[in-house]
Order: sequence, then C-alpha cells, then structure tokens
Amino acid sequence: MMARLRGYFLLGFWFGSIALLGPIVITLARLTGNQDWIYKPVGLFIRVGLAIVGVRVVVSGLERIDPDGTCLFTPNHQSLIDVPVLWTYLGRNVAYLAKKELLRNPVLRYGFPVIGVVPIDRSNTTAAVSGARQAAENLRRGKSYVVFPEGTRSPDGRLLPFKKGAFIMAMDAGVPVVPVTVSGGTAVMPKGGVRVYPSTITITVHEPIPAGAYSRETLAELISLARMRIESALHKW
Repeated sequence: MMARLRGYFLLGFWFGSIALLGPIVITLARLTGNQDWIYKPVGLFIRVGLAIVGVRVVVSGLERIDPDGTCLFTPNHQSLIDVPVLWTYLGRNVAYLAKKELLRNPVLRYGFPVIGVVPIDRSNTTAAVSGARQAAENLRRGKSYVVFPEGTRSPDGRLLPFKKGAFIMAMDAGVPVVPVTVSGGTAVMPKGGVRVYPSTITITVHEPIPAGAYSRETLAELISLARMRIESALHKW
C-alpha cells in the first residue's frame, strides 16, 4: 500500500508541477532561446520529488565526458524512473526519442520541439526511421541525446538484446557513444504498476566510444563494446 501511495504521489507531484509551470517555462524558453528555463525548474522538481519518497541518486564518471561536447548516451533501461533521473543527473540538457502518444498531453506537445525531443511512432517503421534521422541531425547541430539501446524496460534488471538504431545515429552524426549503467531502478520502481520503494539508484558514466571510428561493417563491435561497459557496472539482480 505505501509503495503505491509513494508512486502515485511522485507521479502526481511531477505531472502536476509540469501542468502548472510548463506553459510558463516553455514560453520563456521560446522567447529567450535558452533551454535552461525548462531544464532547471523541471530538474529541481524531479530532485525534490525523489527526496520526498526516499530515493537517493549517486552518479559517478561525469568527469569522463567533455562538458561542452555533444554525445549520444546509451543507458540500460530498468524502470520508468530512468527517464527523469537521467534527464536530471547527466549534467547537461539532454533530449529523448519519445513515444508519439505523449503528444496527447498539450504541455508536452508544446514543449517537445523546444528542447529537441523527437516523437517516434513505433508502429510505423518509415516514420520511426524518419524520427531517428531527425534526431541524428539534431546531434550534428550540438544536441545530446539519451537513447535506450534495449528499446524497452527490462522486467528484472538483466540486460536485454541491444538494437542497432542508437549506434547508427551516433555514427551518422559523428558523435561519441557514451555507455551509461543504471542500477537500482528495478528495485525503486519495478515494471508493472505504479509503486515506488525507497532505495538508491546509481548511475555510472563510462568512457566515450568514438563512433566515427566504426562503420556499418564493424557496427557489431561497437555495440558489443558498449554492452560490455554497461554490464561491467551493473549490480547483480
């Protein structure tokens, strides 16, 4: 019961904050051209919500990446909570490839284009490819992205097979792949239902991999290296 209450509180707190302040901060970001108007307030509410429900986040390895460079982060995917946590704790204004269904929310529909979030129709292969190409173009222009190579959440924290789309994006854009290990997400917010348990999530940022050094012929090597680094810091399930 308490886990469900924490879950509903956390999601209500986050979405309520977005509903109230979203139109204001998005408008300010549009007018000023400064995305910090969105990222900083949202990041603050994410941190506050996590603290209230007893979730602690520990990050290591940020010093391994160029603070001013563009990169494609490829984390494993354990829980719904991964998205807001990575948004807040990677130390830069990252964007995502998001399910097109999220556009039903008017605030998100208004805000996504401002911060480079690309909606993806996963039921339409042509549209999905077009969305990935748009994200690759944004990468070339200096916008860093987070893409989950597993494509979906793991039910138990174990790594699922990796899809190649994220790595092709990085190769096409000429930006490094940064493997990221997220551990503890499954314990905090398991897949299935809205439940939150107080615990610690650890984020480990690994050495960047120069995707430009690989080709379509050696793509499997790039994927294997990224997977190996992610798994090296993954806590035992």
